[in-house]
Amino acid sequence: MNSISTQVSRPLQARKGYMGIYIHYPFCYQKCDYCDFYSEGIGPGKSDIEQELFDTYKKEFFLRLENSADLRDRKIDTIFMGGGTPSKASAENWNNLLSFFKKELNVTEDVEISLEANPEDLSSEFLIGLKQAGINRLNVGVQTRNHKDLHFLGRHYEKDKYEKIGEILSQSPIERVGIDLMYGMPDSNEDDFWKDLEYFTNLQLKHISLYSLTLEKGTAYSRNVKDKKTKAPNEEMQREILELLPRKMQDLGYIWYEVSNYCKENEFSRHNLKYWTYEPYLGLGPGAHGFLDNKRYGNPRNSSAYLKKPGAAVSEPVSPREEIALSLFRLFLPISLPSYLDAFLQKDKEQILKIISRFKERDLCEWDGNTFQWKQNALFLLDDLILELVSES
Repeated sequence: MNSISTQVSRPLQARKGYMGIYIHYPFCYQKCDYCDFYSEGIGPGKSDIEQELFDTYKKEFFLRLENSADLRDRKIDTIFMGGGTPSKASAENWNNLLSFFKKELNVTEDVEISLEANPEDLSSEFLIGLKQAGINRLNVGVQTRNHKDLHFLGRHYEKDKYEKIGEILSQSPIERVGIDLMYGMPDSNEDDFWKDLEYFTNLQLKHISLYSLTLEKGTAYSRNVKDKKTKAPNEEMQREILELLPRKMQDLGYIWYEVSNYCKENEFSRHNLKYWTYEPYLGLGPGAHGFLDNKRYGNPRNSSAYLKKPGAAVSEPVSPREEIALSLFRLFLPISLPSYLDAFLQKDKEQILKIISRFKERDLCEWDGNTFQWKQNALFLLDDLILELVSES
């Protein structure tokens, strides 16, 4: 399978006037060994500073507004609550915050509002509360149903919730449900991954993210591998699975739209597409990143520091060429490339087009002067190909 163009009706086009919001909720039951996102394990209860944190989100919003006056002019069509584990916070607090955004900003009627959740937090009552709060998309970090692998990953899990996860998701009042699965743990059985995938695709979930276990600098897992206390990921298994997934998922009715992401028709994560298509987004919370006015900022990865000085992170200008090369070209969708190259300097635009012509000569992509799309045989070369796009030659 070289192309998925037949699954997508029209190429992606650069948009103007839209913006997303990302809110980082840092608390979780316990920090997983492989996780490099900012998070704090606090056990089974609620955080003592939850209310103060939600109040500070609003304070940061007003501080960001002072430096980006056009925030009120933009259409907000995605809001994403990530973490950490946002499902540890109360539905009431999310309801209050979302109502605040709708009051202060131009939130579209069809806004996508996503919340990340862990299986242990899900119940019919809680999901109803989330839906009433306005959340219309749920992403559940399952990773695996194999208890041995969950233990290896350092994840907290409740056996009964994992055994009932299919029932909970299939009965969810929030219709747009997706999950994350992970593969390539060192002693895992490849068959277990394919069984997990079959289990969840049978539920006809709208979105499935499939990630290989990786060594991320600064994580407990990375340190343990370096100190030879545990094994590195099974890279041979990861390559075998990654090579088979695009065809397998297409046969199951899913569109492959980013290296690790698949969805049913029109069920892309619209918020994540912003990251990959150079659209601005407001980031709020400790450890959150934002992209406004062609500048990036990253909040401190410390909740105490954030609560004392929200909005203190300095914004730095970015290179459109580097940003777009590192993000847009991770997509396997057809892309109307000229609409994105408008942000480039003329010199950079000419260089990019020459490089893409070379990619076509190597049979790595489809390119007709307007629409660009990777072929599957570019998958295992992708990091190197993107570096070529970033380089000045």
